Amino acid sequence: MKILITGIGNIGKSSLREMVAHKFPGQVIQIDMDYHNHQDIPESSDKVVVVEDVHGLERNPEQYDKIVYLMPPSNHFVLWMRRAWAWFSGGVVDLSAPKGVNRPYAFSNIPVIVKIVLRNIISAKRWVLGDMETIRNKLEEKTVIVKNVTEGLREIDTFVSRSEKEGAKLNLLN
Repeated sequence: MKILITGIGNIGKSSLREMVAHKFPGQVIQIDMDYHNHQDIPESSDKVVVVEDVHGLERNPEQYDKIVYLMPPSNHFVLWMRRAWAWFSGGVVDLSAPKGVNRPYAFSNIPVIVKIVLRNIISAKRWVLGDMETIRNKLEEKTVIVKNVTEGLREIDTFVSRSEKEGAKLNLLN
């Protein structure tokens, strides 16, 4: 079974993926597509494959059994300010594709950070609307749109539990 966790950047996708892995210890294969260069997601007959991908709706979303689309929170701007500070104080800007100079508190990183943060804040609404259009046109049956990671975890828990029960029924019939 494959589950995609997607949405725009910096909204809690990693937290949700980690919460799922914690809730189902030993039953989950976690993949963060920011660091996974392969297009192919592994198959597993005995584990749930949970993929976090900001571009998940653009990369063969049909391969997933369930898609959880995490909406940006009302404090999305604050999350970007925290991320900007982490990049500035840590010296590594944009961990998935490092930019800037690799020095903490480097003033030369500020323009790069500001550009990334502003682009994400300004484009957020347009990106979400585009994703909603994609979901509505071809992925509506397998997608659930959630407001926060707690709601996302509840949806995934329900889906996994239901799938396990259906699998057990099939095994009893065979």
